[in-house]
Order: sequence, then structure tokens, then C-alpha cells
Amino acid sequence: MERFGWVNHPEPLRKAWDNLVRPEDVVIVAGDISWATRPSEVLEDLEWLDRRPGRKVLLRGNHDYWWGDSAAKLRKLFEPYRSFAGFLHNSAVAVGRWVVAGSRLWTTPEAPLLPGGELGDEQANLQYVQRERARLQRSLEDATAKERTAPGLTRVVAVHFPPLYANQVDTAFTPLIEAFAPAVCVYGHLHGPGISAGFVGDRNGVQYVLASCDAAGFAPVLLLDSPA
Repeated sequence: MERFGWVNHPEPLRKAWDNLVRPEDVVIVAGDISWATRPSEVLEDLEWLDRRPGRKVLLRGNHDYWWGDSAAKLRKLFEPYRSFAGFLHNSAVAVGRWVVAGSRLWTTPEAPLLPGGELGDEQANLQYVQRERARLQRSLEDATAKERTAPGLTRVVAVHFPPLYANQVDTAFTPLIEAFAPAVCVYGHLHGPGISAGFVGDRNGVQYVLASCDAAGFAPVLLLDSPA
């Protein structure tokens, strides 16, 4: 990551994570986990995550080519890592007092002009957007089903691409998210000069949070606090 100006990455993140996160905390890893292209190449990065404190919920980013399309294969890949609470793949994860739902998403036509390059934009593609909307819908439905067996869970949505941009124009994803009414929706993807393109703040009762590494100062972002 040095070629993007991320000096000595991920050491600053490791230090902040190990200092701030408790073993019982839930940590969302919102995509772009590894540059690996095959499952056999991602093991070192998964081991790095597993060594960090907290119970992790993982989801796919646009650079996670190793992720694949089989939930069964992902479950087998993640099985050795005891701190992984689950992953979002047309599904939701109930962990502690939270239920986390979401999907990767994609750049929508409503997005402003974004910087190009590997840490910049992915062109809007309506086929991808509709596919991701369907995946998000399935994940939200799974979260609702999990709530029926564990009432009182706090809803969280985690996605990789911004579901809403600074212009606050509705996208294909915002009606689904806001109808689900989570306490918070966290996303990543935007870096450097693209950070300002994402919407951050409260909209229609949902708190939107951008937590990509450089936007967050290479430290975990506290989304919600458990009651004492």
C-alpha cells in the first residue's frame, strides 16, 4: 500500500486496533480485505485479522477477488479462524446484541465524479447495481428472520460501496436500508480525494458512517456502544 501513501501499512491500524478493541467487541471488516486473487493466497491476511481482538464480521469489497461466489466454500475457508463471527453473503450475522446485514453494493448512476485508479471509482453498472440490490434485500430478509428467534437485537447495515453520496440523491440502495431502519450504516471504499464524495451523518433516521482506513485515520471506528 506504500504506493498509495499508506506508509508502513497496516502497522498503524494494528496498534490502534489492539489498543482500542476488547475481545468481546464486534468488529465489522467492511471489504477490501486483501489483494489476494485466490483463497490460497489470502490465508496470511486472514490470520492477521484473526490475531486482532474482537469478534469479526466480514464482507466483500471490490478488490476481494479471492472471495468467490460459494457460501459453503467461504464457510470452510473461514472455519479455522475462531474470532470470525460470520460473513455477509446473501445473509446476515447475529452476534452479541447486534444483527448485521449488508452486501458489497456498487457505484450507482447518482454518484458524483470520483477520482480514478485502484483507490478511486468503479464505473456505474446498472446490472451490477440491480444484482447487489437483490443481494442486499436477501441479507435484510435474513436479518429479519434472525430477529424472530432473537428479539431485541440492534440492527446494523454494513456495505462496502457508499449507499448514499454527499449530494443525498436516493440510490437503488437507500430505500431498502432506510426501510430496514438500522441504527447505523457503515461503508468504506472511498479513499484520498474521494472521501468527501460519501454522505456522512443522519438521514431519515439512519446514521451513515464512512470507515475506510484513511478516512478513519487508520483506527477502528466506534459505531455503537453496548450498555454497561
